[in-house]
Amino acid sequence: MINKPLLFLLLFAVGSATAQTPVIFDAIGFDNSSPFVKVRKASEIYFCHPVTGVLVDDVKEHSGDLLSVVKDGAYAVGHKNGKLLSNFEYDEVTLLTHYDGQWYAGIHYNYQFAQTKKKGKYGLIDLQGKVICEPRFQELEIINKDIIGFKENNKWGWLSATDGEIIQPPLYDELGRNYLFKDMLQIHLNGKQGIAHKSGKVVIPPTYERLSNIFLKTRKYTAFFQNNAYGLIDSLGTVVVPAVHKSLIPVRGSDFLKIEERGLQGLIDATGKEVTPPLYDKINDFVRGHAIVEKAGRVGLIDERGELLLSPQYDEIEFKNSAGQIVFDGVSVSLMPSVVNASKEYLERLAAEAKLDAMPYYLRVKDRGKVGIFDWQKAKPILPANFTEIAIVNQQGETYFYAVNGNLYGIYDKLGKEILPPKYRVQSDVYLNRSYTYGDLNESPYIFPVYDDKRLGIYNSLKKQFIVPVGDLEISWLNARTFEVRRKVEGTSYTKESAVYNSNGEVLIPYTKDIYLLKMLTDKLLQAEQGSQYVIYNMKGEKVFERPEWNRNGYYNSYQIPENRREDVKPFQSGLFKIYIKGDNLFIDEMGKQFRFNDFAYVGEFYDNMAWVVSKTGDKILYGLIDTNGNVVVEPQFDRLDAINDHPDLMLVKKKEKYGVLNRQGKIILEPIYDMINSFSPELLEIRLKDKSGLADKDGKIVLEPRFDNLRRNYNGKNRTWPILAKEGNEFSFINEGTNKPIILGKSKIE
Repeated sequence: MINKPLLFLLLFAVGSATAQTPVIFDAIGFDNSSPFVKVRKASEIYFCHPVTGVLVDDVKEHSGDLLSVVKDGAYAVGHKNGKLLSNFEYDEVTLLTHYDGQWYAGIHYNYQFAQTKKKGKYGLIDLQGKVICEPRFQELEIINKDIIGFKENNKWGWLSATDGEIIQPPLYDELGRNYLFKDMLQIHLNGKQGIAHKSGKVVIPPTYERLSNIFLKTRKYTAFFQNNAYGLIDSLGTVVVPAVHKSLIPVRGSDFLKIEERGLQGLIDATGKEVTPPLYDKINDFVRGHAIVEKAGRVGLIDERGELLLSPQYDEIEFKNSAGQIVFDGVSVSLMPSVVNASKEYLERLAAEAKLDAMPYYLRVKDRGKVGIFDWQKAKPILPANFTEIAIVNQQGETYFYAVNGNLYGIYDKLGKEILPPKYRVQSDVYLNRSYTYGDLNESPYIFPVYDDKRLGIYNSLKKQFIVPVGDLEISWLNARTFEVRRKVEGTSYTKESAVYNSNGEVLIPYTKDIYLLKMLTDKLLQAEQGSQYVIYNMKGEKVFERPEWNRNGYYNSYQIPENRREDVKPFQSGLFKIYIKGDNLFIDEMGKQFRFNDFAYVGEFYDNMAWVVSKTGDKILYGLIDTNGNVVVEPQFDRLDAINDHPDLMLVKKKEKYGVLNRQGKIILEPIYDMINSFSPELLEIRLKDKSGLADKDGKIVLEPRFDNLRRNYNGKNRTWPILAKEGNEFSFINEGTNKPIILGKSKIE
């Protein structure tokens, strides 16, 4: 229950905010560590909440939604919304909050409590302001969101975090969180350890010297140490493995425990049954049911039944995925913690890694200095250990083995069948060889590059033939099905010629010595420089468009047409592609059909079926908007066009020395009546009129009338914007979202 002094303070604060009665201070400014703002009165700095008007001497701590605030030397609990959750009656308030992972704005908190201290005793208040317990305990410890440990008369018990009711009277010497089971607690008594249920029922009596957590692949147990030996207890408190082992070490990726006898390691299951006798110097973690074992400096392999798949006779055994990457633990990448506001590229990378991880694993074995590849399931040779080295390569889901002997290599498929014989020279300098580029664009699992030292070709394993024979070539992929091949012109030192192939091996554009700087406009059209002239080809190698005037010398107009900054901007985005030729507003469609818009001095590129146009009469230049059919959407009437930072869908327009805003649909959302318009935030525009500032949203709605001398965004506030610090005449004020009348005024600003 809230007492009368607190109720009065809250009503006063909320009433002030509701009535919009401003409180005047000598100076005001931002506080960069809390939702409060700084205010100065009689040379003293205070903190005021800009919504409720609650005034405090200091904000000691801010965590999650809670604050520890001070007034006249006494502490209280505050909420970030500006409401007080307690009276100012405590000697100290400490915030106890918890979340999982790395903090980010909007993260979910597992719990949020405020610990209060008074006369050396501790109490607790929850996020709603409910007093869980008054300050009467020696110490408090948050076990979890449901259970609070308390110390009284030097003994520990616990109470409910919901209503403060004591569940377990103080009995134990220590308490702790149990990380195996959320409903359990660690208990300590007379130097011994045990585990209790949150209800108070003792699950494991406190009679053990030491307890530790055992996390297996599918189960969880508690290991106990008694009489210099380890045993195992299940979640019901039953001893499932007696204390007879010198060590019990969980083996990652399995439900086994590692034991040791006479310096050798073996495996048991969670019932104590022997899986693998103690025969090995070391047993490594399991990956997909396999574990590497070591003995006398050699390595072998066992399966999840403990059976020997490969006797310990090899120099090395490595676990490899289908791309040749070493796998250590076999944990799927899809189990990685999620990332808030993850980029498209990040999510695509995760999906690609998860797809790769779902593909087969392989065993790379080394025996007497020679390398082989064995299959995963039965550990049988795919390629025997007869090679100097073997690289595993994944091409769009298909696995290949590049097997090396000396300085020659051959290529084999995933079953070990020879694709190309071992007659190709290994690259002498793989790091400096840049002759094969943009290979990730190639979507075919059967097409891959073949190197012969610095020479290069393209092979199709499905057709069992070279698309491009090995030669002194440079190959660059242009899209998923098209690539460029460059070679030196015979009899010259530096002159090169290019050809364009598709992934079927068909020559689209034969070798031409003056063609270069190729780029794909669409999946069907390619732009090239031929000599100094631009040419567009289709995927049949036919010229779709060329004009002598369209060349690398370029054409630069004097009109200010802003560039489009949208991510989806690309050639033919609206079906038309601009050909930059002086004096000719020429566009073509994907078939090469020509379109001209000669009613205008200049037409910009089309986006979303709209393009900016310039109308010129004498020296008078006006800007408007047309669609792809040439229909006028906005009559040429503006003196200037400009992009607006953070607002790619809006355009700044100028008319008769005044500024307005036009959206990409051609609608004027702010009439050109303002002296200037700038971006204020991703959601807001600053409008200036007669040397005064206001705000408008991206739909053109006026948020603040232009009556302020200056507006300053609050990067630590709501939406990294509110409350806004405004200057009007000789006064400064904080203005909250949804209102244009301040409740906090200052005669100056605190820097």
